[in-house]
Amino acid sequence: MSRPSTFFNGRYETPTVWEGRVGTLMNLNERTGILVVGHGSRREEANDDVRAAARRIGERGDFAMVEAAFLEITSPTIREGFANLYARGARRITVLPYFLSPGRHTRGDLPVDVRAAADEFEGVTFRIAEPLSGHDYVIDACIERVREARRRDNPFRLSQRGPGKVLLVGAGPGDPGLLTVKACDALRRCDVVVYDYLVNEELLDYVRPNAEKIYVGKVGGGRQTPQSEINDILVTRAARGESVVRLKGGDPFIFGRGAEEAEALRDAGIPFEIVPGVSSAVAAPAYAGIPLTHRDHASSFAVVSGVRAGDGEFHSDRIGKVAGADTVVVLMGASHIPAITADFIRAGRSPETPAAVIRWGTFEDQQVVVGTLATLADEVARRGVRAPSVIVVGDVVTLRDRLAWFEARLEAKIETPALASAAGW
Repeated sequence: MSRPSTFFNGRYETPTVWEGRVGTLMNLNERTGILVVGHGSRREEANDDVRAAARRIGERGDFAMVEAAFLEITSPTIREGFANLYARGARRITVLPYFLSPGRHTRGDLPVDVRAAADEFEGVTFRIAEPLSGHDYVIDACIERVREARRRDNPFRLSQRGPGKVLLVGAGPGDPGLLTVKACDALRRCDVVVYDYLVNEELLDYVRPNAEKIYVGKVGGGRQTPQSEINDILVTRAARGESVVRLKGGDPFIFGRGAEEAEALRDAGIPFEIVPGVSSAVAAPAYAGIPLTHRDHASSFAVVSGVRAGDGEFHSDRIGKVAGADTVVVLMGASHIPAITADFIRAGRSPETPAAVIRWGTFEDQQVVVGTLATLADEVARRGVRAPSVIVVGDVVTLRDRLAWFEARLEAKIETPALASAAGW
């Protein structure tokens, strides 16, 4: 059985590589710290579970230095966890993702945060352990399940006599309840699902056990799957006669490269269909209590990309073209908020124009930062909010004070179990 690779200071290596560098096991234990990273929850008992797991890992693994940390919502943060281990003498830090999703978190947010934290402490090196879902033991169990399923009849299998089909499916903004009925049906029937970073992995539960799941996410500053490689996967698998779902966050034709993939399929003679999805451009503001139109505030809205195709850089002429709309939604602009807000002001919008940033809109860990064009960039930096985020500019942002329904629902869900327990229910 091959040994799993780990992420070491920006690249994947096998454990034997690091063992060759550190010398004796005694020195390794003396200077190595373990950072157990959980997601972070509004439910404190869930956070306590991570802290308890960190203690047990230290005790059962005989590790001298173990700390717990969290990606978001609660503390200690990853940076604070690094600081705690550094203060205790650790110079080699192994980061253990504790039940984090292998796509969105382990290959997205986590490496970015860990690298930034490590850069602040002189002489520190790090590795990120493979997530549990990628461990050999788990993979072996999955393979056995696949073999069991293949031994059973498959009522959904398409005929192999001709080419298959690709369905370009919008996964919606994140909340599984926003997936369309047609999209759900496509997932249940497909042979292969090719999915993105922004897709909520809970949606993969709709996929049959013996269907193949292929991750092709693009993460800013992280892993990038070339578009040409994605096109080749779609064409190749459909040419085998398989039913392929290309699952894309939001709507496939709204800044999702769905049209490019459709063109590639047409050029290859592969049949395809489009299954529209709910775009984060409208869903994230709605879940933040911000309507894009209102008879008293806005009769028009525009949606614009915050980055330029190809190099991902900000292009200053974008905002000026849409700044006249009553409400403007900027997607993929989290890394350029200072430039974006400055361009709105330069285009004639008042510095006091209300503005908001919504991170992970429609997810339970949704974050919302509200300010004005003059204050938003500083407030976002202070709160540490980053991609994936949606920016909303316009007077409609002021309605959030009255219409912020989603956070209220989440708070009620947290409080109800506590009240029930106190009442002896």
